[in-house]
Amino acid sequence: MGVSGSGKSDISQAVAGKLGWRHIEADQFHPRENVERMRAGIPLSDDDRVHWLDALITEMQAAHLAGEGFVLACSALKRSYREQLRHAVPGLQFAHLHIDHATALQRVGARPGHFMPTSLVDSQFATLEAPAGECGVLTVDAAQSRAAVVEQVCVWVLGNAAEVEIAEQVDLSAQAFDSANNAGGAHLTGEPIYGGSLARGFDRLTDNLMALLMGFMVLVVFGNVVLRYAFDSGWAGAEELSRLAFVWLVFVGVASSMRRGELMQFSLIRDRFPQAVRLLVDSASWLLVAAASGLSTWGAWQQVQFGWHNSSPVVGYPLALAMVPVLACMAVLVLLALLQLVKVWRRPQAQATALANVTVD
Repeated sequence: MGVSGSGKSDISQAVAGKLGWRHIEADQFHPRENVERMRAGIPLSDDDRVHWLDALITEMQAAHLAGEGFVLACSALKRSYREQLRHAVPGLQFAHLHIDHATALQRVGARPGHFMPTSLVDSQFATLEAPAGECGVLTVDAAQSRAAVVEQVCVWVLGNAAEVEIAEQVDLSAQAFDSANNAGGAHLTGEPIYGGSLARGFDRLTDNLMALLMGFMVLVVFGNVVLRYAFDSGWAGAEELSRLAFVWLVFVGVASSMRRGELMQFSLIRDRFPQAVRLLVDSASWLLVAAASGLSTWGAWQQVQFGWHNSSPVVGYPLALAMVPVLACMAVLVLLALLQLVKVWRRPQAQATALANVTVD
């Protein structure tokens, strides 16, 4: 950001190229009426800039949603403009390219064919509300060489990115975490395997089922304790049914946790390999998960068939009921592993190594 002639376009393009980010040139988003006004030497009012700022916000949010870093070249002379941009893209930072009036006049006058005339330089300085004291702002002396300015901005951006990432990881370790209610956020172990309405429905089903199973176990065990100590009696089937509910609870939880990416993941060594090797390691891992889960599914099916003809000794329920959750869970794990395998090959993404050792309490 900065007044006309501060070098926004040149510096921002160089910074974007060095960081490998998208470059957004604000001058290209001015409506024709604004360009004609400035060409005629008429300063833009706040009303003239409304649609221009909206267009910039749309472009920045598109880059943000696409997971791309971006560098915007924009005058952003007033604090209200900067606040509007910050509100639209949280975490937005501003590098203020500071120059004096004489340098601005000299540079603007040396730009042939640009719609900004030297007569508007005074209005630029009159409109400028310097961002000194605002959060996330770097002020650079833009009268320095181009290389020096670019280097300062890049070092500042990369340093801030590392600090933010470390702070987010440290903050994450101090908070209660529930990936089911943290769509799109950070995850302590892995990323969810799939999303959308089907995932939300699966989560609701497994969450409600686990809650019912836990409630049933508490009711049966606590009720049996009350009967035993208060009435000198008890129910012999309480222990048997609570064990059955526990088996269901464990395997339903495994399927739910795998969908959410909450199962333990060890990637310290894997993350140190090149991208191609990581792709092969991930593929082999998910193939092994699918194969092992497939074998477990087949074994559980055999046990279900056998269990229908055998009953528990106390309550008399078919023993197959203890293997149904194993069968269902392992079948779901096969499907999830195959989906993740496809995802690995469709969108292979490099995993950054840890910036700091973070203890998760």
